[in-house]
Amino acid sequence: MLITLTTDFSDSGGFVAQLKAEIINLFGDNVTIIDITHSISPFNAVEAAYIIRTALAKFKKNSIHIVVVDPDVGSKRAIVAVKFQSSYIISPENEALSMIEPELTVKIDKTKINPSGTKTFEAYGIMVPAAYSLYKNGMDSLGDKYSLSTPKLFPVKRNRLIKGKIVYIDRFGNCITNIEDYLLKEGFKNIKIKNTKISTLHTTYSENPSGCTALINSSGFLEFSLYKNSFAQQFKINYLDDVEVFL
Repeated sequence: MLITLTTDFSDSGGFVAQLKAEIINLFGDNVTIIDITHSISPFNAVEAAYIIRTALAKFKKNSIHIVVVDPDVGSKRAIVAVKFQSSYIISPENEALSMIEPELTVKIDKTKINPSGTKTFEAYGIMVPAAYSLYKNGMDSLGDKYSLSTPKLFPVKRNRLIKGKIVYIDRFGNCITNIEDYLLKEGFKNIKIKNTKISTLHTTYSENPSGCTALINSSGFLEFSLYKNSFAQQFKINYLDDVEVFL
């Protein structure tokens, strides 16, 4: 069994080590653990949504992906298991799931999985045991079918306009949107972000060294950059800022 971990824990507090220890305790030698990242910005579930949407597709079918970006840990918010692209995601119900369309969603019954689970570390007390129950007994063992209430974070196309959002800002200050390449395949007039308009797509970060660059990144999403500089800082870009594409 392959299990991945995506969290905002960083390397502090030993939380990641505790998760891995419990996974190994339950799964034994039949598990491979891969860290996707533990550097999600604190509480930034939208950032996690982009990571989930792009990274998880690279893993083999039937893998389990534990995603822990959870500002409401211990509250009444649901923890869910989601079937997506023939694999499974276990996550709190929040914006981390806003860029996918689940094939099936189950609300995890916490009292069934672990009635003594701690309220302040449900990743350990609920999510890892739920992953093991899923592995042994399938989705039905976790709880009842469920419909996610978190709003979706997909671009909207109306007439000759696509409205999207910034969903990821990487460590270089590149700003990635939720607009995929297929929406631009017939061309466009210009792209607007804040007060900046761009009319050309480039193919590399260095192709336009003296100006703003728009390109399609390796995951197929529209991205903005400045060569050897931070587009986000230069143009004061934040998560969920609007992006408009005029067709």
